[in-house]
Amino acid sequence: MHIHRRSPLYVTAALGLVASLAGAPAIAASKPAAEAQHAPAATPAAPATQPSQVQATSAFDYSPLPVVTGTVAQYLLTSTGDVAGLLLSDGTQVLCPHRLGDAATQVVRPGEQVSVSGLKGRVHPIVRAYAISGPRGRRIADEPGSETALPPSNIGPDVAVDGTVLAQLYDITGVVQGVVMRDHSLVYVGRANAARLANWLRPGATLHAIGTGVNGGRGTAINAREIGPDVNQAIHIVPADAPPPGAFPGSAAYDRIPGSDTSAE
Repeated sequence: MHIHRRSPLYVTAALGLVASLAGAPAIAASKPAAEAQHAPAATPAAPATQPSQVQATSAFDYSPLPVVTGTVAQYLLTSTGDVAGLLLSDGTQVLCPHRLGDAATQVVRPGEQVSVSGLKGRVHPIVRAYAISGPRGRRIADEPGSETALPPSNIGPDVAVDGTVLAQLYDITGVVQGVVMRDHSLVYVGRANAARLANWLRPGATLHAIGTGVNGGRGTAINAREIGPDVNQAIHIVPADAPPPGAFPGSAAYDRIPGSDTSAE
């Protein structure tokens, strides 16, 4: 019997071939992982289109509140152009805190139907709004305690208003603070002046007023400085947004804190 001896070179080559065949699956398995690591990230699928809406998340359930529906006749503007509420065609005044009033313009426009969840006035035709729903499925809600006071401002051009009073204008507490005119202008006089000048502010009365305010696309609203049945009977009044009386800046008493003075015995 002849024994064929293989050379060391042949044995080395054979061992290398076996090793390469054994490692092939591992190399093949690692290739997809490497490719996946360097492949661009897949674009996430676009979310389903949601209906357009303005929705305020609320911790409170407003469904037990009375609901008032109607057609918006106009926005109730402040003299700085902010929306303080809505006037409905039946004369109901929807009174809103500042945050809710500004958002109302995104939900409903004059001439459109609106549903308001809120507290009705005991005597006056007013509703303190907590939630407002418009004709396109939009809804806004207000959280109790989120009211923000509007900063007083008597800056702006003089605007004259002449015409007939349509209705008295209430503030959010139900107190008369001015009038709504038949031409949709708003005249603010403040609580004290409204009580003193009640005869001039009754519905159907003619009224002339001049004051600072806004006169633009949303409407006209002024803080009256002069008011009367006509221009010849107009009197000067303290505007509703006037700062409280006190010492003028720069005077000796301006920096004095009331009650801080003590008299020596």
